[in-house]
Amino acid sequence: MKPGNRLLFIFLDGVGLGPDDPASNPFAVERTPQLAELLGGPLVDTLQARTLPGLTVKGIDATLDTPGLPQSATGQASLLTGSNAARVMGGHYGPWPGPTLRRMLDEGNLFSRVGGAGLSAIIANAYPPGYFRALEQGRSRTNAPVHAALQAGVSLRGLADFEAGDAVGADLTGALLRRSHPELRSVSAAETGSALRQLALRHDFTFFDFWLSDHVGHRGSFADAAMLVRQLGEFLAEALPDRNDGLTVLVTSDHGNLEDKTVRTHTRAPVPLLASGPGAAGFAGVTDLTGVAPVIGRLLAV
Repeated sequence: MKPGNRLLFIFLDGVGLGPDDPASNPFAVERTPQLAELLGGPLVDTLQARTLPGLTVKGIDATLDTPGLPQSATGQASLLTGSNAARVMGGHYGPWPGPTLRRMLDEGNLFSRVGGAGLSAIIANAYPPGYFRALEQGRSRTNAPVHAALQAGVSLRGLADFEAGDAVGADLTGALLRRSHPELRSVSAAETGSALRQLALRHDFTFFDFWLSDHVGHRGSFADAAMLVRQLGEFLAEALPDRNDGLTVLVTSDHGNLEDKTVRTHTRAPVPLLASGPGAAGFAGVTDLTGVAPVIGRLLAV
């Protein structure tokens, strides 16, 4: 890897590109003006694909050439390995990876490839003490990114890391962490975007798991979704733009969900792929989820 070449992968769980319809799509209501100015429009299905110096914007297919509604485990495993996990499973599967997908991840994923090349890889999320206890006691299942990271020997980060600025809250503000630990600091979504970028500059590969978008897509109200989209826009407006600091930032998703609040299921919508920084042009040829990991591998030379 060339000195100073680092990659931040911002994973949005369950965010597709839906119609520009304010009756169904919170991205059509909260148009995130700062982010829209950077991308050339809001995150809806009319967003035009384009590749500029330091910026790639497009939609990619998340169906994995498989009938039915895409699911988290197969989508995430495909992003992390570059292989079609739905084809391996014989269909979409999720939310948690079972034995077959865990074996697939164990055979090689972005975390293990980065670590195997002697580079540093982290998950930037701050996890509460209860999550660690549940893992130790076997009471909690891990999603594909956490399984892949732990398999590669990557340690998860906790509250002390959050307070030190070495981890960020999964909800962008730390409010979920403060429910059980009210003494923790409060941050804005924009501050989290800036902090995540600074954290990523200290590591070769940084992964941020924004799972709340899928949760709100399934269970939240339209108002909940609109508020989350507003925060997401503020966060990405700080994390995504190229700062000429050698950091490539990738934003993409595993399937649609949040963009259509007329249903509480996943969708077959294309998902956004946004990339900025020196490696952004490398993502211009990606057409589906399986194309992401190979590009990251080339950028990091792993």
